[in-house]
Amino acid sequence: MNFTTKPSYYQVGGSLTNNAPNYVKRQADDDFYNGLKAGEFCYVLNSRQMGKSSLQVRTIQRLRNEGIACAAIDISEIGNRGVTPEQWYAGLLRILENNFNLSDIVNVRTWWRDRNFLTPVQRLSEFIETVLLPNISSNIVIFIDEIDSILALDFPADDFLALIRSCYNKRANNSEFDRLTWALLGVASPTDLCREQNVSSNTPFNIGKAIELTGFDETEAQPLAAGLAELTDSPNQVLREVLYWTGGQPFLTQKLCKLLLENPQLIPNSAPPTPPCQGGEEDSAARCQEAEEEAAARCQEGEKDKINASKEWVEKVVRLKIVENWETQDVPEHLSTIRDRLFKENQRIVRRLGLYQQILEQTEIVPDGSAEQMELRLSGLIVKHGEKLTISNPIYEAVFNKELIQEKLEKLSPYSEAIKLWLNSSCEDNSQLLRGNDLQSALVWAAGKSLRNEDFQFLTASQKVILSDQNQLLHSATLETKKAVGDAEKAWSEADSAKQKAKQWIGIGSGVLAASLLAAIGFSTLAYQRFKLAQASIEIEQNGSDALLLAVSQKTENSEALSEALLRAIASGKKLKTLVKNKHKLEQYPATRPLLALQIILDKISETQQFKASLSQQRKIKWQAHKGAVTSVTFSPKRYILATAGIDDRVRMWNFSGQKIVEWKALQQSVNMVNFSPNGNFLATAGRDSTVKIWNLSGKNISTLKGIQGSVTSISFSPDGKLLAAAGIDSYAAIWDLSKLPQLVSSSLKLPGHNGLVRSVNFSPNGDFLTTLDGKSTVRLWNLSGKLKKTLPIQAIGLSFTPAKHQYRFATVTWNGKVGLWNLSEKGLVKEFQTLHFDAKSISFSPDGERLATVGIDKTVRLWNLAGRQVAQFEFEENVVSVSWSRDGKQIAVAGSDGTVWLRQVEGLEELLKQSCNFFTTQPKYFTRLSTLCK
Repeated sequence: MNFTTKPSYYQVGGSLTNNAPNYVKRQADDDFYNGLKAGEFCYVLNSRQMGKSSLQVRTIQRLRNEGIACAAIDISEIGNRGVTPEQWYAGLLRILENNFNLSDIVNVRTWWRDRNFLTPVQRLSEFIETVLLPNISSNIVIFIDEIDSILALDFPADDFLALIRSCYNKRANNSEFDRLTWALLGVASPTDLCREQNVSSNTPFNIGKAIELTGFDETEAQPLAAGLAELTDSPNQVLREVLYWTGGQPFLTQKLCKLLLENPQLIPNSAPPTPPCQGGEEDSAARCQEAEEEAAARCQEGEKDKINASKEWVEKVVRLKIVENWETQDVPEHLSTIRDRLFKENQRIVRRLGLYQQILEQTEIVPDGSAEQMELRLSGLIVKHGEKLTISNPIYEAVFNKELIQEKLEKLSPYSEAIKLWLNSSCEDNSQLLRGNDLQSALVWAAGKSLRNEDFQFLTASQKVILSDQNQLLHSATLETKKAVGDAEKAWSEADSAKQKAKQWIGIGSGVLAASLLAAIGFSTLAYQRFKLAQASIEIEQNGSDALLLAVSQKTENSEALSEALLRAIASGKKLKTLVKNKHKLEQYPATRPLLALQIILDKISETQQFKASLSQQRKIKWQAHKGAVTSVTFSPKRYILATAGIDDRVRMWNFSGQKIVEWKALQQSVNMVNFSPNGNFLATAGRDSTVKIWNLSGKNISTLKGIQGSVTSISFSPDGKLLAAAGIDSYAAIWDLSKLPQLVSSSLKLPGHNGLVRSVNFSPNGDFLTTLDGKSTVRLWNLSGKLKKTLPIQAIGLSFTPAKHQYRFATVTWNGKVGLWNLSEKGLVKEFQTLHFDAKSISFSPDGERLATVGIDKTVRLWNLAGRQVAQFEFEENVVSVSWSRDGKQIAVAGSDGTVWLRQVEGLEELLKQSCNFFTTQPKYFTRLSTLCK
């Protein structure tokens, strides 16, 4: 047998050439080619080393053969970190010029500079429309490879995706665009690529064609058998074994075939060939027939030997050359890339590994497009097979095995040993559940992470056992109190007996005895009162929780359950009202669950068709305020009006009924933020075009401020209205002096030294300093001269000051939902508590400083008192972009990602009880119970 073969027959990594004999044509080849030829926008988004680049090379050649002009752009070559939008879009334009040989037609450098009044994406759009299409007469396809590189840019590339979509939209009015289409290839999902998830009208993916790129099947992979024919008489059988081990994964399949050629010494010894039947005329027919039958039997045995030999050979090569010591043999890198994606540290790592663990254990998982499923699919580890997810191939299963995943999970969680023992006990060994600091640490660790179901069960059970422990403590405290009361009664009795003897005692001795007795009894009485308060608080909190649980556990509209839940909430709310008496500060409430229960149950009732008419007042109104996302909403500090701004470049003012008062176009491309001046006479808007504009309330532009490069992200007036601060994406914040308005404002004072984007800038309530929050979540304090005073030891995503009477107090929230309360006149961080947001976005104080509103990506606004107890929860249909408090704190305005604005009532305990009782006035069957509760 000849062991020599062409060393270049198989290629491991990189794009295959047009005429490569080992190229494997798949269904995707025709789908991609036909879609682009027909002018469809197509995208191939899959895991690495699945043959995307080779598919692109082949498709470009086929299209060029049809006379279609093609450009191939590897977008990673332009760079990402530190690249500005100007450089990035100019790089794209330069590549287009080179690909289509346009240098004789236009001087790109001059052309680009002459249009510096336009944004980079507008210049690229104009280049396509006025240069590319007029000078290329044929149909055009622009291929963008490594599209996932845009995720590493320091600025969002949503404009680029919107440009692709606009090319499609322009076909309706300009037939020239019928000749242009795009193809995107990379390792990402459409959700990953679109950072602005709310602008669905701008994404090209909902009008494009997804090309499914699967592994090789045996029929498609036949070109690969030719390379094996020089080593084996059964190349198809060997190829079948190769495909079993690789699952048809292109990179692994080419690599394994190449390794087989390079390791012929591992071919097992096969059975000797069967000699042919020979004989002369003298041989009898019977003997010859017998020999032929024996030969046929030996031939069948030989085929079995070949099959077994193929299996043994391929398996041995896989084991010795790929799986064992795989880190040292992973050249070019393949398994290492998968490892890095699988073990990437982010908030979903636990759930991602838990999901993979379930698939390893052959648990049937239905594809649902969740983030952790997409991460595993883009890693290449799992594939969709019919209606379930499976491991892509046995090689991955052998390398990334159960033991490795379990070891990684145990290293990740701070309670790995405890949960392991608890699960092994069928979840019955309560001694393994967490308590005290261990539970607190685990909850902090879990915040912001997407956990496995087992983790949720374990942490929930731990919290339940804590509640049980508290009840036992309460019982113990009850017994101790009874003992204290008994001791007090005994002391009184002894005191009465002592009185008789004390008649013969005079002077200071009797005074000391009486004082001692009174002090002892006074202490017992105080302890008893505190105990009774704690007991009542726990009972009220539990009753409120029970009412809330009854309401939210209903999967369908259940009027009876909602009514019963509301009655229970009223009962606990009434007890709370009695308990707090004249305490007006929410922070001093010993329980808050009744407020939350009343509000949420009333909300659910208002959404129930049967009950809508039973509520006496409208607690939430909404209206369509803008086309596209509302970027900002704010209340006037003096009038009953609010202002909104949006990506449609419009500013609008409304009354509290949602009726529009006035609107104007800002001419800032998009308005990122709007803010009233402290006296309510002016508005400031932050623009995408690098400007801040000052307006009167009729929409007249008073002044335009420049000093921020790139989009302006945040603006803040000083309390006296004489200064305005702004921040943007260029690492700077700036301060302007507005004291001479409406005269033109002089140049700004710069605040440098930030890490990229500056998310927000805020003046302190007394105006003597301001804070900035940058893209790396760093909080800095500055004086009004632009000097850095302090950098806080926290990574925050949002910041808000309390009102002026607490001028040195403010709150921060981290991305994983932890709130910090700060007092700079004392010791800095005063208090921390964990919210329920997995991904928080912002935080804001109410005008009275009693409540905090937090916003997350879960379409929910939550309100908290300063003790860290949740007092309200408002759920909305769309992502919440911005929240603002009315000046009296009784309403919040919420800006939605779909252009909606909600105006929402914020009620206290008294108002919630009143509304709840009023609801039952139309429910006669509850009158008897209500007569006691709502008298």
